[in-house]
Amino acid sequence: MTKKAKIEYVEKELADNEEFISSDDIEIEVMSTSDEEPAVYVKFSNFADMEEAEDYAEFLAETLPLLLFETTKLQ
Repeated sequence: MTKKAKIEYVEKELADNEEFISSDDIEIEVMSTSDEEPAVYVKFSNFADMEEAEDYAEFLAETLPLLLFETTKLQ
């Protein structure tokens, strides 16, 4: 799948999504490490159950790289 096709797919998936997660629904915590291997972690919590958390993790794994690195628009 080309980058343009992937972006169009993600945009369609977002448009088709009838349930939006608002900032009231989940808690977000951003942490950084000070170890020898610096890293940044983002923790999303307060999901209704494990299935909802796993679904959101899959969604993030597919869309986050597109949102962060493959667009010229500020999100």
